[in-house]
Amino acid sequence: MTSIRTNAHVADATFRQRHWRIAAIAAALAASAIMAACNSSELLDVETPAVVPVNMIEDPANAGLMVNSVAADFGCALGAAISVEGLISDELADAQLGAAAWPYDRRDANVQTNGIYGTGPCTNNQNPGIYTPLSTARWTADHALEKLTTWTDAQVPSRQIQIARSALYGGFSYALLGMSMCEAAFDLGPQVNQQAMFTLAEQRFTQAITAAQASGTGAGPASILNAAYVGRARVRLFLGNKTGAATDAALVPAGFVLSVTNDASDNRLYNRIFAMTANSGLYTVETTARNLTTERGEVDPRSASTQTGTRPADNRAVIWVPNKYASLAAPTRVASHTEAQLILAEAQGGPSAVTIINALRAAVNLLPYTGATDAASIQNLIIDERRRALFAEGFRNYDMQRFNVPFNPPVGATFPNKGGSYGNTRCLPLPDVERVNNPNIT
Repeated sequence: MTSIRTNAHVADATFRQRHWRIAAIAAALAASAIMAACNSSELLDVETPAVVPVNMIEDPANAGLMVNSVAADFGCALGAAISVEGLISDELADAQLGAAAWPYDRRDANVQTNGIYGTGPCTNNQNPGIYTPLSTARWTADHALEKLTTWTDAQVPSRQIQIARSALYGGFSYALLGMSMCEAAFDLGPQVNQQAMFTLAEQRFTQAITAAQASGTGAGPASILNAAYVGRARVRLFLGNKTGAATDAALVPAGFVLSVTNDASDNRLYNRIFAMTANSGLYTVETTARNLTTERGEVDPRSASTQTGTRPADNRAVIWVPNKYASLAAPTRVASHTEAQLILAEAQGGPSAVTIINALRAAVNLLPYTGATDAASIQNLIIDERRRALFAEGFRNYDMQRFNVPFNPPVGATFPNKGGSYGNTRCLPLPDVERVNNPNIT
């Protein structure tokens, strides 16, 4: 399949490109359920040169190509974001000699605003970035929405489903920016905080829901609808709207999963965690995160990891990889019924939370929770369950921030073998590249 992505620079201030670069590998990054339901192979049954004028891509006849680029940019950005957030939250650990990425693992990236988190691409296994990939993903989504809302159904027969897809990936991009960045800026605007980013995400998810409902019935609209319910429940929870979060989460059917489809054919399509660990030996699962157990001592298969034979780049670490990412082609989960149920558990609390968590455990043959049920114990249960059930999916760092989970190793402890000491990074500040390029940043 074929798709496109922007030739954008690091920040929104430089997204004023005149051409779009075709990435002949990108469409496979689209979530398989949505892609199949949208007949993407028919939409993409065209020959494309390496570089095309922007007016060709912005022709309504090529709307499917444009929207598949949205999915492609998001898929690549997701892998990079999970990697960076995993390093900061000690799901992953550094195993390389290059110093550029040490601030992630050392948790002092928040004081290095010129670091790679602001400028690195989504395809760099050694030095992944997060601000550029997610900014690109959300821009392509918003740009597609802008075009699709000006075109007509006669020009784009699948317009509502394409609007729904663009809004969905835009929502997930804004949500990930809010989970990772302390501040961000969009379209040469002023910086906004995490709550504002979650609000923008909620708006996109609502738009996806409305468009999916308007597009008719079938597997495609249903998949988009369910994914948007998960996404909106996620950000509503983060915004403190537990009632709204619970309402959306309860609508997600059992067994629902939306995943990015990865592939071993090209670096842009790789499962980024596997590429960084088993494939290159640059990172490993952190010692304290290997084979996490429940409070009853059972290894949780959802967060289990395996030692590989890969030689580490620093010749010191032992390379472990999460079992859920056992190959370069392993899919990356974006949204799921599991997450929806954990949102519901958090929103409802009390005995309902225990019932929900025990059902999730039973599905993977784990013993039920039988501990204390006071409010503090239930909260700790939810935090721990999220850590294992959503392991290496990009949630842990923001969970540590919003629940104020203590750092381990603590702030000030020596960063082993590579110098310096652990910092207190919870979220990443607005990078210098945005400040320099955006005249409206204060």
